[in-house]
Amino acid sequence: QENPSILEKADECPICLEPIFDEKGTSDFICCGKKTCKGCCEPLMATTNNICPLCRQRFPETDGETLSILSSKAAAGKAWAQCRLGIHYAAGSLGLAVDEQTADSLFRSAMD
Repeated sequence: QENPSILEKADECPICLEPIFDEKGTSDFICCGKKTCKGCCEPLMATTNNICPLCRQRFPETDGETLSILSSKAAAGKAWAQCRLGIHYAAGSLGLAVDEQTADSLFRSAMD
């Protein structure tokens, strides 16, 4: 199905297979980089005991764990992780200092 706002194929939820047009209506999993619609994610989160329903890894519980996962995935060349880590450097979140050069480098790596 096409996204009417940008005429590209819409992402789809890997659980219900419905198209995802609105990024605000999604939940992202740091462990594997997948995203689902909130309609599927919220009931799963209540029943999965902190385990990702898609990759079966434990969800990170702290900013340090999240940063560690993103850093290792970014170093392995995962574009989604490079982009997400770049966002955290640009915003100064997860305990990182704002570093626009590192953010830019990560964004460029994600585009390659």
